Amino acid sequence: MRTLLLDGLAVVAAVLLAARPAAAVDPGSQPIGCDRADRLVTVDASAHLDPSCTWTRGIEIVASDVVLDCQGAHITGDRRTGILISAPTDVALSNVVVRNCRIEGFLNNVRITRDGFRDLPPGVEYDHAFSNIVIEDSTSLNSRGVGVYVDGYVTGVTLRRLHVEGSGSAGIYLETGSKDNVVEQNEIVNNGYGENGPDGQFFTFAGITFWFWGIGREGVAIDGSRNNVVRQNTFSGNSAGAIFLYKNCGEYVHQRPERWFDRRYPADGNLIEDNTIVGEDNGVWVASRMGENTLPMDCSDPSYLPGIRLDYARDDVVRGNVFQDVTWGVRVEDDRTVVADNTFTGSDPGHEAIVVGTPYRTTALAHPVTGTTITGNHASIAGNTHPYRWVHGHAGTTFTDNTSLGRVVGFCEGVPPARGPFVFVVDLVVTEPGVVPSDPPPVLPPPEPLPPCPVACAAGPATGSW
Repeated sequence: MRTLLLDGLAVVAAVLLAARPAAAVDPGSQPIGCDRADRLVTVDASAHLDPSCTWTRGIEIVASDVVLDCQGAHITGDRRTGILISAPTDVALSNVVVRNCRIEGFLNNVRITRDGFRDLPPGVEYDHAFSNIVIEDSTSLNSRGVGVYVDGYVTGVTLRRLHVEGSGSAGIYLETGSKDNVVEQNEIVNNGYGENGPDGQFFTFAGITFWFWGIGREGVAIDGSRNNVVRQNTFSGNSAGAIFLYKNCGEYVHQRPERWFDRRYPADGNLIEDNTIVGEDNGVWVASRMGENTLPMDCSDPSYLPGIRLDYARDDVVRGNVFQDVTWGVRVEDDRTVVADNTFTGSDPGHEAIVVGTPYRTTALAHPVTGTTITGNHASIAGNTHPYRWVHGHAGTTFTDNTSLGRVVGFCEGVPPARGPFVFVVDLVVTEPGVVPSDPPPVLPPPEPLPPCPVACAAGPATGSW
């Protein structure tokens, strides 16, 4: 049923975009005719596409003060990028608008990047910065990888009123070092079923071939990206969840050295506000890799246990969001997160509104999740009287004015969410190259309904450590 609904959403989005009355293009905009539809088009001044043909080689925008109006044109192909906005790292780019496009089938349907960003030394990453880059009123469908990719050290991007669906990886990706971007009023649905997806795939580690089943990817990945605003979006049907905040561990440093670069920044200071998240396994997961084993990812960050590395996502705010039938509404695994004024509803008593805590850092480094503020949240999850829980311990938590089923409740210990053996991995088996196991896809066990909190912490405000 969910698949049919989401397929329907894609059709509706395409029809609405195609049916939208063509607005007048910007003054001075130059037409690009169908005689160029089968060639790569480079744009350095405001232009508009002829929507009567299909554009198959992609569009590259390489200058400031450009408006590209696709007028509903269909851009589709199997190349790396559908619409690329780029400039060298010593050239600032500003005042670029892309609108009314329907992009489909590329590795990344849209990518905003600074050529050579991997080689920028510390301290100069934001010289010649990007600003006022806007992608709006467009549809991204069925990318092989990420749908809309904001690359390293890119700033000042606004993504608004987009329909992003069917991406093989994350729907929207904010790469490490990017900052001060806005993701607003988008529909982000049914993404993430290709990369590490639940149907399974091969990987080789230490000369051994494995087949693994994964959780897939999330709607929005905030990977070492700071001070962004994600607001007024709708999430539904994404494979792993809605919004994950984490720092890349410097993955594949030996396996893919040509693509490795120093990941310097955490996923700090982001505002997640006024979003509607429906039917996801995970709603907002802060420091989503803190408790995950990243051994197969060949990371350059140091480990303190085999495969276990610190993740970094601090001072983030999750405020005023609506979670409907989400298994774990907000998961917090790093410090000083504010979770305030959110609403959680659902019909499954095993679903939980907020879970605070992380395993290995707490036990091995004596550093539990610290300084979380949980205030003004309201839950109405049928059969769950106490949906606010901590696991593995926590410290310096402020917990006030949170209600469940119409009454003020407390904060008490819960059961840790199930985790696979490695990050993104539900289960794996040893196999031979090219031999796909016949086993049915496994799933992580869903949470069971929890007992009410003990009387001592069942109601009222709470501040402190447990």
